[in-house]
Amino acid sequence: MKLAPKLVLVRCLPPKEKTDEGVFIQEEWISQQNIGIVEAIADDVTFCKVGDRVWFERYTAIPHPEEEDLKMCRQDAVLAIL
Repeated sequence: MKLAPKLVLVRCLPPKEKTDEGVFIQEEWISQQNIGIVEAIADDVTFCKVGDRVWFERYTAIPHPEEEDLKMCRQDAVLAIL
């Protein structure tokens, strides 16, 4: 897939129902997952690479039209590589 400049395609990880410490997460937070694996990057992206596990801004990611677990976001919306 050829992406526009500075775009990153991320596959969201399945949401957790509780934290590692055993605290249950509210339902509205479960549906809004913002951690995923980078599936594809544009040619000019330098911050991350394909296969990285990243944390991205929740409200700047655009859902992919064909697959609901894929999100497209700009390189500067990636907050951290985990």
